[in-house]
Amino acid sequence: MSPIDRQTLDQIAAEIGLTADEIARRKEFLEFTEADIEKLCDIHDHMTDVHLEDIFSELFYTHLTAFPDLRAFIPDEAAVGRLMRIQARYFMRLTAGDYGESYVLDRLAVGLAHQRIGLEPRWYTGAYRKYLSFLLGSVYAHIGHDEGRFLATYDALLKVVFLDMELALDTYFHGDRQKLLHMANHDALTGLPNRMLLSDRIERALLQAHRDGNQVALLFIDLDRFKNINDALGHPVGDAVITEAARRLVAALREEDTVARLGGDEFVAVLSGMEREETIAIVANKLLKSLEAPIAVATHEFYISASIGIAVYPGDGATQDVLMKNADLALYRAKQEGRNAFRFYQRGMNELLMTRLNLETRVRRAMEKGELTLHYQPQVDLGSGQIVAVEGLLRWSSEGMFIPPLAFIPLIEETGLILPIGEWVLETACRQVAAWHAQGILGLKVAVNLSMRQLWNKDFFDVVWRILAQTGCRPEWLELEITESILMDNPTEAVSVLRKLADLGVTIAIDDFGTGYSSLAYLKRFPVQSLKVDRTFVQNVSCDADDAAIVRAVIALAHSLDLKVVGEGVEDAAQLAFLSSLGCNLGQGYYFSTPLPAAEMTPMLLNAASLAPGFDIRNCRVRWIGGRIAKCMVDKGACPFARVPGDLCEHPLVDRITAM
Repeated sequence: MSPIDRQTLDQIAAEIGLTADEIARRKEFLEFTEADIEKLCDIHDHMTDVHLEDIFSELFYTHLTAFPDLRAFIPDEAAVGRLMRIQARYFMRLTAGDYGESYVLDRLAVGLAHQRIGLEPRWYTGAYRKYLSFLLGSVYAHIGHDEGRFLATYDALLKVVFLDMELALDTYFHGDRQKLLHMANHDALTGLPNRMLLSDRIERALLQAHRDGNQVALLFIDLDRFKNINDALGHPVGDAVITEAARRLVAALREEDTVARLGGDEFVAVLSGMEREETIAIVANKLLKSLEAPIAVATHEFYISASIGIAVYPGDGATQDVLMKNADLALYRAKQEGRNAFRFYQRGMNELLMTRLNLETRVRRAMEKGELTLHYQPQVDLGSGQIVAVEGLLRWSSEGMFIPPLAFIPLIEETGLILPIGEWVLETACRQVAAWHAQGILGLKVAVNLSMRQLWNKDFFDVVWRILAQTGCRPEWLELEITESILMDNPTEAVSVLRKLADLGVTIAIDDFGTGYSSLAYLKRFPVQSLKVDRTFVQNVSCDADDAAIVRAVIALAHSLDLKVVGEGVEDAAQLAFLSSLGCNLGQGYYFSTPLPAAEMTPMLLNAASLAPGFDIRNCRVRWIGGRIAKCMVDKGACPFARVPGDLCEHPLVDRITAM
C-alpha cells in the first residue's frame, strides 16, 4: 500500500474539524493535563530501558494471528516482523509526551490505513485492551510500591489511550466519505484506479461483453528499463516519469476505457466493446506512440518506451485471472523480442515461460558452479597487424552444452543478475590484463561491455575504482564499451558518469555505432576515444552499397572528431581491405581469431609480442593438406613461425585465419 501523504492528512483533519482548539477541548474533557504527561514520560523511560515495546509487540501479534479474520490482513510471514516493529513504535508514542500536530496526524493516518485495507473498527477495542492489560502489570512492578503514584500514572495512561482511540476512529465516522472511498480505490501517485478498482472494472466489462457478444481486451503495459531511472536518479524523479506516462496513456484512450496502475511501472488498460483484433492493435500502437516524446524532469530528459501484452476475452480466457496471466505471458514475449512493441497472447506461450524460468534458475547457479567464463577476442591494428587490445566476452557452458550469449545475457539484464555477474566480468578481465602485462605483453588493453543497469548504478564508479586497485590493473589498460542506445537513454547523466571514468584514466568506446539515434551535439560532449562500427554494416560492405556508405560516413565522422574506429565482425579479406582503404584503425572478427579462453589467448599474445619487426599476421598464407596440415607459403625472413618455406606453420592464428 502506498504511503499516505501529508496533504491528504491535512485535508482530512480540516474536514473533520480537528483544529488545535478542538484537540484542546478533547483533552480538557478527558482531564488530560501536563501532570499526566509527566507521569507518562516517566513510564516511557522505564519501558525504553527494559524494551517493553518489543515484548508487547511479540505478545500482541501472537494473539492477533490466532484469529483468522485478522490473520487475513497479513500477506505473508515476512510481513509479521515488519508489522511488529511498526506496532512497537506506534504504542511507544502513546507515552512519549508529545501530543501535538504530528501526533494527531499520525493517528489519523493509522485510521485511514486501516480503512483502506478494510480493517473494521470493532477490532480496535481488543487491541487497546491487550495493551492496557499488559501495561497494568508492568507499571505496577515499576511503581506499585507507591499506590497513589501508581493509580495516577495508570489513570494518565487511560486518558491518552482514549484520546488516541478517538483520533484513529475519526476517519471512520467523519469527513467526506466519497473522497475516502476514492483514496481507497485509486493510486495515490497517479490518481489512476488501483488493483482493487481494476478488478471491479474488469468484472463489469466481462459481464457486459457476455451480454452483448463483444470482446474485452486486457493490455498489460510495462515501461521498458524503468528501474534504471530509479536506480540512477532516485524515486522522486522516477515518480515524475510514472505520473507523466500515466497521463499520456489515459489521454490516448477513450473515456469509457480504463487505465489502472498495478504498482511500480506496471499498468493495465481495459478496452470494452472490441469487435476486431485489428482495432485492438491500432489502440496498442497508439499507446506506444503516446510515450515517444521525451519527458523532461528538472534538468533531465528521458526517452521512454513500453512493452504491451494483450489477452482478449473470450478467446484467451473466460475469467480475469486467466486473462491477466495470459496478458502477462504476451508481455514477456514483447520484451523478449526487443521491447517497445505489443504482442497478442498465443497458445504455447506458457511453455515458453517455463523454459525461461528454468533458464533463469540455471543462470542464477552458474556463477556458483563455475560455469561462466570469459573468452577474449583480439583487436588488431590494421596499420601494423599487431594485437593491441582484446575484448572480454562472457560465455556459459552448462553440463557440456554451450549456451549462446543471446539466450542468457538479456535474461541476466532483466533479472538484475547483470550487476553481480557484470562486476565479476570486470574483475576477471582486469585481473587477466594485469597478468598479461606482468608477462611482458605491454600496451595491451582489455575491453569490457557495460549494460544499462551497470552504468546507471550509483555505485558504479566506486566499483570500477575498487576493482582496479584490487587487481593491479592500470586505468589506461581498461576500456569500457557502451552501446549507442544506452548513452542516448539519458545523455545528460551519461556525460557525467563517463567523464568521471575518463578522468580516472579509463577509455570509453561506443559499441554498435550506427544502430542507435545519437545526436552529434551529444557525441561531441561524450569523453569517448573510439567508435565501433556495428558488424551488421561491416559484413555487407562488399555487396550492399548502403552499408558501405554508412561505414564510410562513420569512419569519416570519427576521424573528424579525432576518434579511433574499430570495425567489428571482420570475416574475410575483402572486408579487411575495404576498412583498411578508409583508414579504419582497428579490426575485430573471426578473420583474426574466434574468442578464446585466457589459456589459449596467452600464447598467441606472447608470440605476437615477440614477432620479427615488420611482421604482419595478415600476411600469413598456408596450404592445407588433407584439410588438416598447414604448410607455410611465406619466406622464413618474413615469418618466424616457419623454419624454411614449406615447413609446417606453427602460428597460433593460422587455423583460424585460413578457415575463413
